[in-house]
Amino acid sequence: MKKIISLAVASAAITTSAMAANMENPLFLPSAGDVYSKTSIGLMYKITDSTDNQELRNHDGEVEFPIWRPVQELGVGITDRWAVHGAIGYTYDGDIDRKGFHLGRLGTTYRVIKSLDGYVWDLYGDLHMGGIEKMKGSLNMVSPGKFVFNYDNYSNGRWGAHVGTKFGRTWSNLTASIFGEVLRTWGNHNNEINVSELAAMLPGLPDKLSVDIKSTWEVNAGANIFYQMTNRWSGGLGFQYKYHATNGLEGVYTDLPAAIAPTVEGMLAEYKDMKDHFNEYAITLTLAYQLRDGAQVAWYIEDTLDTGARLSANTTDVKIETGFRVNFLF
Repeated sequence: MKKIISLAVASAAITTSAMAANMENPLFLPSAGDVYSKTSIGLMYKITDSTDNQELRNHDGEVEFPIWRPVQELGVGITDRWAVHGAIGYTYDGDIDRKGFHLGRLGTTYRVIKSLDGYVWDLYGDLHMGGIEKMKGSLNMVSPGKFVFNYDNYSNGRWGAHVGTKFGRTWSNLTASIFGEVLRTWGNHNNEINVSELAAMLPGLPDKLSVDIKSTWEVNAGANIFYQMTNRWSGGLGFQYKYHATNGLEGVYTDLPAAIAPTVEGMLAEYKDMKDHFNEYAITLTLAYQLRDGAQVAWYIEDTLDTGARLSANTTDVKIETGFRVNFLF
């Protein structure tokens, strides 16, 4: 009987240790001196929906595939409660020739609560690195005198800050967590708009403009369940909600000839509210395998439902991403 109890206790200890070091666990935080790396390659399939933007571009109901989405995340534990981390992600969609960084974060997490009965509470803050790359787009004429705005990359061109919190608990093999964060971006003129089709109608107008874009507030929240099936196998299920704010022009930053400035300002006035905000509701399933201590591979699949304003170029009828992630802990 004592041997059975001893084996049970040892098994529980091993599983708990595996949980703590599992980089797919939503409550994972590196210990002091530990460095981790998570590298993923995602492949997305999309079918566009019928917003006014897609219809004006004759792109409603169209398939976009393959869309490649690599992401690299790195982090280091400063203490057992405090870590710094960063992530960068790139998207390439050859069907619409849209490409660029979709993710850029550099920040820190502090574990406020780490209790003996499994409760965890984290506070974190990240620099939003959208300003690394200019936001690029084009103003395309779809009929005489009628233009539609098209994004050419995935950056908003703005710097900003994420502030968030995460709360969770672990019971033996099971972990559950929730999180919420807000993102504030600061408006600027870090962008390049191709207006060559409009310039053909207005002599003196340059082919490219920079405009002042307004600041925004965005929200991201979700919940995760994670289960350690064996010392090597684990899996998770997550739900995430994202609100992406509408963009808006506050004026033309590029100096324009006085003769055409009022005309251009008037034509761009309708873009003070670009009516392109959208909401995402994503469900993610993950299955991970521990190759050895400090080395792990994971497969994931994510299905996203979305809704958006009539001029959004980001909403879809179908959006599914799957891929593999390789994790290392040093």
